Amino acid sequence: MQQHVTVKPLPFFYVGQATTNNRIHQFKTQKHKLLTQALGKPDTCSVWYSKEHFVKLLEEIEFAGGDGIRISFGMYEEGHQYAGQTCLLFNTTRESMVGRMTTHTNVILEEEPDYPQRSAQDRETLIFPGEDPIIRDFNLGVPCPPFCPADTSKDQA
Repeated sequence: MQQHVTVKPLPFFYVGQATTNNRIHQFKTQKHKLLTQALGKPDTCSVWYSKEHFVKLLEEIEFAGGDGIRISFGMYEEGHQYAGQTCLLFNTTRESMVGRMTTHTNVILEEEPDYPQRSAQDRETLIFPGEDPIIRDFNLGVPCPPFCPADTSKDQA
């Protein structure tokens, strides 16, 4: 009996390990050094997000009638445990037409008609490995540094 094997093709966004390593190296040897020097402490090299984060993000995109996400670079505010470090911020987007041009406009939850009802509800709790259950800002992943896995510590310099 012959078995049919289906091989999944690589995703369209795959750039390969050599390109990935080169881009990370370029960042760490150029921008990261400058950011760290300006900050006076190691800046963020990477951010880890759980699969659950992405599932919830996809659910939110669907709920909002969105067409994608925009990822922006930000900086944690004074008083935050990672004050001054780089962070990533995710905004759901919706397709809209500006004249004849298709754009992807950020969905601002505070401007959505159901915001008062949604914001009055208890938020879900995401548990990160090694942590007690806490409510986190959706955009907060696990930044490295300070939380760098032991097997990648050599890559964080």
